[in-house]
Amino acid sequence: MRTFTLRLLILHVLLLIAVVTPSTASTSEIDKLLSLPEDKIDIGTVALTLAKEFYPNLDVAAYSHKIDMLVEEAKCLAQGTQDPELKIRVLNTMLFRQEGFHYDHSPDSRRKQEYYFLNGILDTKQGICYSMPLLYLVVAQRLSYPIYPVDAPDHLFVRYVQTGFSFQNIEVTSGGKYFPDEKYIRDFAISTLGLKSGSYLRTLSYREFLGDLVAANAFIYTWHGNITKAIEYFELAVRFNPRSADHYNNLASSYQMISKSLTGEAAARSRAKAAQYAEKAKALGFVSDEDIAKRRKIKGGKTS
Repeated sequence: MRTFTLRLLILHVLLLIAVVTPSTASTSEIDKLLSLPEDKIDIGTVALTLAKEFYPNLDVAAYSHKIDMLVEEAKCLAQGTQDPELKIRVLNTMLFRQEGFHYDHSPDSRRKQEYYFLNGILDTKQGICYSMPLLYLVVAQRLSYPIYPVDAPDHLFVRYVQTGFSFQNIEVTSGGKYFPDEKYIRDFAISTLGLKSGSYLRTLSYREFLGDLVAANAFIYTWHGNITKAIEYFELAVRFNPRSADHYNNLASSYQMISKSLTGEAAARSRAKAAQYAEKAKALGFVSDEDIAKRRKIKGGKTS
């Protein structure tokens, strides 16, 4: 899953109780990291710092060292190769075979808070279609490999960006297999509008990807019932990536949710914002779960 959408889990907001109480103690530190220019952004450090809001005792330096150990392991395997395909094979071998990181196919995997944070996948060696590509990206960035994130509807994968390299898309949830754009378009019901707007299948910069990272926090804040904080972070997400239909849809869902706890003009304003953001998502080619389900039913199968 990509970026974070509220689609699958929003029905569980009032049913789930997260095991860790959120903390805003690291707000100034987060603000500093999020203001960094593209060439100064270390995705691993930002992801771990954001995780501290839910894991206040998290030692960023210690987990960063764990990432560096994975980087060193990959360097030993790569032996200085400049071949893109071999670099990808090295990452796949190191992460999935030697270290044993894998996708959790259990029915409740998306309801596990730890799977939405970098420290969680480092601890459990299990993840979902947000945290697995996140880890892959973090290691690749520290190796200086030209691998960048790519959003599909409710999904995230990565892309090796180099002229002349024909196998670019890397599906981390399938062991690092190469899938063409056409497969994602078919499997995720992506429209021409969604492609043209740049909402889906566009290579993201590291800075744009910060939108996905803060949206992850927003998403988990809904589990704690803090919709106001979730909205604050979703609004930050669209500032980082204003071409994301999913971020706007999340805002629409959040404002619609919070309107139910309001009355009078306040409720009306919240509903108006929900409608405004829903329209923006639609204009960017938003793909709903229902759209994807219909596509899979027609195909008689399912995506990776």
